[in-house]
Amino acid sequence: MSGSKARAKRRADREQPDSVRNADYALAATGRTLAADLSAIPLTRVTQFVLGWMRAAFDQSRVIATLTKCGLAASASPNRRSFAEIAVRLQWLHLMKQEDRAGALDAMLERERELTEKNQEHLRDMGYASDRDLSKMRELVLESAGGALKDQARQFLAAAKSNESLSVGLYAAWHQETQYTHATGAMAVAYAPATSDDPFPHVMDPDLTSHVYALFLVVTLVFNLLVEEGVERESAMVVVDSFLGVR
Repeated sequence: MSGSKARAKRRADREQPDSVRNADYALAATGRTLAADLSAIPLTRVTQFVLGWMRAAFDQSRVIATLTKCGLAASASPNRRSFAEIAVRLQWLHLMKQEDRAGALDAMLERERELTEKNQEHLRDMGYASDRDLSKMRELVLESAGGALKDQARQFLAAAKSNESLSVGLYAAWHQETQYTHATGAMAVAYAPATSDDPFPHVMDPDLTSHVYALFLVVTLVFNLLVEEGVERESAMVVVDSFLGVR
């Protein structure tokens, strides 16, 4: 690219709204990371959760950025809620003792198994005979944590509160987005016609500045968790380097 074209591009970039610049950054960074080869990272109970949560968060980020660029930021409430919840869970996992992590994650799986079984019962009560095979889920051998850690695994609020106030911003965002993710009164009022000139929910982070910071937080947590779980530093750096565009 010639010098004049590069200057023109930089000028055009500066003239873009912050929301578009940040959305483009998020799309590029998450796209690189999602395309990264993570095969050198051994999968254990903990690393599988860490990498799976990271990739899920980055996939949500792509939706958030895309809808924001299209002027539909309010419609990304479910995605922002999911992103915030994943980030809080990564903080929760990082702050606990390394030897407690696998058991805490097993407690989450145990809870999910219970909820799946109950859902099948609800479906039967409603007259639907589900043919879903739950045998593999029932065969899972889980070594669940106990006490406060088990409660944190089962209850998102308990996990957020255990994070030494580090999750307060993410929890506030999660709570606001939750109102617009379910059929709530807040949703009805926000979307009802003729209630105001601006009927749709207000977005806490309209220009995605905080979202970009949260992406860096996720990458940092993932890298630290992988190293603490015994992954070679060079292998764990693939996540960071891909996010930054180094490789």
